[in-house]
Amino acid sequence: MTHGIPDQGLLLRIFIGDSDTFAGRPLHEAIVIKARELRLAGATVFKGIMGFGKNSRLRAAKFVELSPDLPVVIEIIDSKDKIESFLPILDDMITSGLVTLEAVNILKYVAPSKP
Repeated sequence: MTHGIPDQGLLLRIFIGDSDTFAGRPLHEAIVIKARELRLAGATVFKGIMGFGKNSRLRAAKFVELSPDLPVVIEIIDSKDKIESFLPILDDMITSGLVTLEAVNILKYVAPSKP
């Protein structure tokens, strides 16, 4: 164990658009806040500069007039049980996007020591 997280876990990766919303706030923000409320180990949001999805519509920062909705990826790693219990919540929040799961080996998970 590495500070309460097992050595084997799951990586939850969520692909959505920058303009997606949930309950009046950006979807990526709503997902991270919900993950924190449920005490998942952590979450990181990455904003893409270019991408396309199911409809093959190109989204790129250099084509601003064509891309008001840049790609966003959220990654969350935790135990299998905690990630799997989060999936039904995501199902209610996400109306368009892609969600993937990967097995991961957790080598180290420590918080900085407090002074």
